[in-house]
Amino acid sequence: MQDKNANLERDVKRYEERRAIEQKIALLEMILPFKEYAEAKERYDKAKLIQRDLHKKVKKLQDKNAPLMERKKSLERQMTQKDELREDKKKATRRLFTNMQKKWQDNEKLENDAEDLKNKLDNLKATEKDRQKQIQKLQKSLAAWQDEVDNPPELESMDTINAELRALNAEQRETARRYHDLQEKQRTNIRASSDQKSIIDRETSRLKQLDDVSHRKLEALARWDRDCADVVRWLRDNRHRFKMEIFEPPALSLTVPDKRYATAVENCFSADQMKMFVAQCEEDYALLNRLAVDTPEGLGRKARIHTWYRARTQEQQAPPMNEAELREVGFDGYAMDFVSCPEGLKWFLQIHVRLHRTAIALDASGVNQNRAMEMAANAGGANYVVGNVLNTVTRSRYGKRLPQNHTRDLRPAKNLVHQDIDPTVKNAIDTAISNAHRELNILQEEENALRKEEHEIQAEQNKHKATHGALMDRKKIITDAEKHLASLRHKISSSREKLDKFLNAPSADAERTRIKQQLLTLAQRRANIIKEYARTIRDAIKAQEEASRAALEYCQLAANKTALEVKCSEQEEEYQRVTAEFREADKRYEAAKEDSKTKLQISRDKLASCDEETRKTFGELERSGEAKARSAEEVQQELETQRQLLEMNLHTNAGVVDTYKRRKAEIEKLAHTIEDKEAKAGRIERSIKTARDNWQPALEALVSSIGKRFSAAFDRRWQRDRHDLSDISPRTRLCG
Repeated sequence: MQDKNANLERDVKRYEERRAIEQKIALLEMILPFKEYAEAKERYDKAKLIQRDLHKKVKKLQDKNAPLMERKKSLERQMTQKDELREDKKKATRRLFTNMQKKWQDNEKLENDAEDLKNKLDNLKATEKDRQKQIQKLQKSLAAWQDEVDNPPELESMDTINAELRALNAEQRETARRYHDLQEKQRTNIRASSDQKSIIDRETSRLKQLDDVSHRKLEALARWDRDCADVVRWLRDNRHRFKMEIFEPPALSLTVPDKRYATAVENCFSADQMKMFVAQCEEDYALLNRLAVDTPEGLGRKARIHTWYRARTQEQQAPPMNEAELREVGFDGYAMDFVSCPEGLKWFLQIHVRLHRTAIALDASGVNQNRAMEMAANAGGANYVVGNVLNTVTRSRYGKRLPQNHTRDLRPAKNLVHQDIDPTVKNAIDTAISNAHRELNILQEEENALRKEEHEIQAEQNKHKATHGALMDRKKIITDAEKHLASLRHKISSSREKLDKFLNAPSADAERTRIKQQLLTLAQRRANIIKEYARTIRDAIKAQEEASRAALEYCQLAANKTALEVKCSEQEEEYQRVTAEFREADKRYEAAKEDSKTKLQISRDKLASCDEETRKTFGELERSGEAKARSAEEVQQELETQRQLLEMNLHTNAGVVDTYKRRKAEIEKLAHTIEDKEAKAGRIERSIKTARDNWQPALEALVSSIGKRFSAAFDRRWQRDRHDLSDISPRTRLCG
């Protein structure tokens, strides 16, 4: 208990140290916000002074720049007014120049008209001579044309030709109707002939297929299992959809070259195995089942077929006998030796049908039945064929597991032998072909008659076409003649108008007087235009002077504005610089203000949340000035140090002090109790020592005498037991 209390004493010291550190941390946490607020308040005061000074500078520069800015705005208003005036003068000048250009163009046009009139005046004699020639030419042409119009050529009547055309059109319609009926008969004949030829081709193909063993096998399979045959036909058209070859059922893909063994080999298969589709990979196996069995996607319906796939491995059950033993027993070979099939199908025949383990002997007299049964049983069971009997050898599952042989007669082969052609089917096909040929000959005779009629109708159509062409040529002659006469009448009318114009034209003297009068009028108009042109030039010169004056005034104002802007820019740069400094100072001022408010609120909250003892200690430090002596950074560093010390000091329960005091009192009480018990134990030990000194020698002598007596008694008992055992025989002892 003293050791435990010593440990508690150490815990009490740690607790008191931790309590002192926690109080110091609480005091520092109280001091730190106030120090931070004091420093923030100091920064705020400094920022406020700087901000106020810069604000005064900004206001001063604004007042200084105000007259210049007003002068600049005044110049800009004057420049706007002068620019508008300059543009108006320029537009007025352009209008005058445009008017001058128009006057000049009008003058040139009148000048060209005057030149044309002068040329007419110079060519007046030649024009009069040409007019006389034109009058003579027109009079001569009019006389010839009028004679041709008055004496037209004799022509046929258009009504007669149109009547002949109507009669011809009626004949053509009748011929076209006959030709249309003939074509309909020909189409019917062609369709019937095509149908008969299709029958001949189809039945001939069926006749050829009867000679095809593979086709006969497929037909037999269809009679046996329609679904299986339909899947075979679908598979032959869709082999490209599979990764590897899907083998058709053994009934189709397997043959027995030596037909003597066909019955024996076929009896090795069950009905399902004979119709089994064999896949070479798992993907094809799954695809075949999905397309043909699970869904109607392949055939359009779900089929009931048997499919098989096993992954290839090297492990397979060995034959019951090797070749020498097989010959020795009397067998011809294994069923696998007598079949012909695709290489990939052999894996199915070995694993599922086990043809490589089924021995066959056609001659039953040469087979040692007992030896064959024994070897089949020793191989774990197997099948073998002897003559017309299939033997199935197995071992009993109970007792001595003796071999058992089940036999059954072989069924005649149906699928692995060539099937004869059904004469009924062949006769039906021959009859269908003969009937089709007879119908085709009748249709050919009808076609020849229709072709002859077609030639006759075509000859009539050609004759009608020639007659129609001749009538149209005659009609064209009449139409062309009428068009020619109408054209002559139009020419006569227009030529008479031209002749009247030439005959009624004024004389050369009158034309000369008229042209001279026109020249005088043009000269007067040109003189007026020149006067207006000269007046416009004077107005344009005056307008140009005013525009130049307005432009010079505008340039002067622009120069004054530029000089003023240079001066303003210098002051503006200083103003912008001071303004930027003011904005930065204002930001710092606002930040310091917000920071000081935040820290003041934190200080108030901290003061309100602390206990009375910490608040009292803090007040004493404030009054003594000790709290102000250190900076916030120093307080923060000391706070971090105290927190680290607190982390290093193990946390101790506050109840350890009470426990320590209680145990200390208990220890003092127990110490007195122990002293009393030790004194009592000493008295007991002394009494025990006195008793031992008195009784120990006599007890040791008594124990020694008792030991000697027991030893002598055990020795006598052992001698007697050994003598009794010597009288018992060895066999008796062993059995016992």
